[in-house]
Amino acid sequence: MLNIAMVGVGAWGRSIVASLHDKSAKVRIVRVVDRDAALARQVAAPLGCEGSDALADALADEHVQALVLATPHLEHVDQVVAGAAAGKHVFVDKPLALRRTEAQRAVDAIRRAGLQLGLGHNQRFGSPQAEVKRLLDEGVLGVPMHLEGNTSHDLLADVTGWRHDPGQAPTGGLVHMGSHLLDLFCDWVGPARSIYVQTADRTMPRDAASALLRFACGATGYVGAVTVTAASRHLQVYGSRGWARVTAPGTLQVGLRGEPVRTQEFEPVDTVRANIECFADAVAGRAPYRFGLEQMVHDAAVLEAATRSAASGRPEEV
Repeated sequence: MLNIAMVGVGAWGRSIVASLHDKSAKVRIVRVVDRDAALARQVAAPLGCEGSDALADALADEHVQALVLATPHLEHVDQVVAGAAAGKHVFVDKPLALRRTEAQRAVDAIRRAGLQLGLGHNQRFGSPQAEVKRLLDEGVLGVPMHLEGNTSHDLLADVTGWRHDPGQAPTGGLVHMGSHLLDLFCDWVGPARSIYVQTADRTMPRDAASALLRFACGATGYVGAVTVTAASRHLQVYGSRGWARVTAPGTLQVGLRGEPVRTQEFEPVDTVRANIECFADAVAGRAPYRFGLEQMVHDAAVLEAATRSAASGRPEEV
C-alpha cells in the first residue's frame, strides 16, 4: 500500500480522492494539503487523516511516501523538485509543464533522487485506447497514416482560475483538454516533429483551438478543443490497412480493408485510479510505469511549440 499526500483539493483534486478512497487496494491517502486550510481539513476528515495548508507538512511527514499533485501547473515543477529533495515519489496532474526545460528540470530531480514520477494523462489507461495501441504496435492497422481527435465540452466554461489565464493556458483547451490527445498520439506513433496551432475568441478568450501535427514517423494528426459547446469526443486512427475509432469510453470500432466493421465493447475502467495504481506498482517494483521520463519531457516540448505556433501563426518545430 502506497501512502500518499493529496496536494490540492479543488474540483479535480476531490475527483481524485473520490476515485481512490475506499476503492484502491494499492493507494491510501494519509494527508491532505490545500492552500485553503479549512478545505483541506474538510476533505481530510472523512479520510481519517490530517489536513493543512502547507506542502512542507507533507514533505516532513515520514508516513507520506508519495505526493499526488492536483495544483496549478505553473507550480508543478517546483513542487516535484521539492518532493524529490524530501525523498517522496511524485504523481503530477497534467500538464507537467508548458516548457521543455522546465519538464526536464523536474525529470532530472526525480532521476537524481532515484524516485518515481507519475503523470495524469489518464487516457492511456482507457480500454479502447489500449486496444488501439495494440493494433498499431502489432501492425494490424498497417502503417500509421493519420490520427485525429477532438475533446470539446462546456464543463470549464464558467470555471475561473488558471484554465482561462493566458499565461497558464495560452492555447486554451489544447492545454487542459487537447493535451490528453497530444500525449496519446505521441505514445501511439512516436514523437511529434512539428505543430501548427490556431486559436479563436468567439464567445470568450481562446474558446476554440486546433492543432495540425506531423510526427517523426511521417504520420499526420489533428487535435481540436472547444470549451463552450455540448460534450463531444472523437478519436480515430487511420492506417494503411484500416482504421480504429473510439466512439464511447468503452466502445471501439475497427474497420479493416475488405472486412466488415466490427464493434468491441469493454468493461468500464476508472482511468484515474488505474493510472495512480500503475504509478504505485512502479514505486513498489511490481511493474514498469507506462510513461517514460523522456515522453513526459516531450509532452511539454509539444505544448511549448504549440504556444509558439499560436503566437507566430505558422508551424513550429517541436
